Amino acid sequence: MATTTIKMGKRGTIVLPVKLRKQFGLGDGSLLVTEARDGEIRIRPAFVYEPEVWSPEETAYFILINSMTKEEWDRNLPDVLQMGVDPTQIKGLEPNHRDGLPAQSEWRAHLKRRRMELLQEERSA
Repeated sequence: MATTTIKMGKRGTIVLPVKLRKQFGLGDGSLLVTEARDGEIRIRPAFVYEPEVWSPEETAYFILINSMTKEEWDRNLPDVLQMGVDPTQIKGLEPNHRDGLPAQSEWRAHLKRRRMELLQEERSA
């Protein structure tokens, strides 16, 4: 790793050599992270990602499609309605989606059966 000596200017400004700016894809306005560690000042590029922002409809879809039982759907529905979203109008969600969900007791029985199957498979392996 080649080292370069640079001079600090007024108000603590420094100029990074062109070779380093090109190597790391830095340009005017690039963000850098500074860190003091082990008696050194470390500078590295900051990677900033724009968070994805979901619309109320997308959020409502995510909430309802991940409901595993009718009871969970019913608990989540007030949050969806509070967002001002009509569940029957959510793109990609069937209007009768709730009807196809198992009741809480059915879901627990399914999970119990599946656990037993996995244990039997594990024992016979």
